[in-house]
This record gives sequence, C-alpha cells and structure tokens, in this order.
Amino acid sequence: MAEKLKVNCIDHISIAVKDMKRTEEDFKQAFGWEVDGRYSDHKEKINVAYFMIGPTALEIMEDMDGTGKVAKFIAVHGEGIMVLSMNVGSVAESLEILKRNGADLVDRKPRFAKELNRYFAFLHPRQCHGVLTEIIDGKY
Repeated sequence: MAEKLKVNCIDHISIAVKDMKRTEEDFKQAFGWEVDGRYSDHKEKINVAYFMIGPTALEIMEDMDGTGKVAKFIAVHGEGIMVLSMNVGSVAESLEILKRNGADLVDRKPRFAKELNRYFAFLHPRQCHGVLTEIIDGKY
C-alpha cells in the first residue's frame, strides 16, 4: 500500500494565458477581484499575476517572449489550467515519499524559487492524468 503524502492545502492553481492584462480585466469584471501581487521569473520566462482566494492563489501566467513553457503549453492545449500546486511541510521529505511510492517525477531533488524563497518539485503530467502537479513548501 502506498504511503500517504501529507498535504496542507492547495497552494496555487496556475492558468496559462496569452494576454495577462486582458485576463486580469476579465477576472476583475467577473468577480470584482483586484490583483494581489505580481512577479516575474526570468529563468522560466514568465510574468505572473495572482489573486488570493483564502489560502490559495489563483495565478495567471503569461510567457515573456513566446519561447517558454507557457507558450508551448498554449500552442498544444490552448489557454487553461497548467499547474496544480500542493503545499507540503518539506519538499525534500515529500519527494522521498513519492519516490518510495514509485511516482513519475520530473524532479528528483527540490528546486529553489529565489523570487518566492520557496522549494518546489514537479510530478510528471503522466502521473496525474495530464495535470502538471507541483509540491511546494512555505507560504504564498
């Protein structure tokens, strides 16, 4: 029997979009929300804006130059949910559980997001029926 991975909450859901400004306006119009924050990740070639919904962030991600992973995702799948991220106490310990369970991992060691000051790792979309799933520590 598989060992249970303890997950604190859904940390964030990331939506890949072509036009972040338009998407922000669409969300403001539909829900009355204001953007809670923004950041850019030059290594991943993304600009991100997010709305906090309780403890969970709803991220909208836009590719910086049309050559990154977000642009490639949109080219294949169209705009939509790209990442489901689960908050864990320790990415390193969680990866060990996932390895023991035989999970199909993109990352076998934690990566560090300097702009967020958080560790994270990805499971392959094959493992989660087409959803790129992330484990991440710390607080959004």
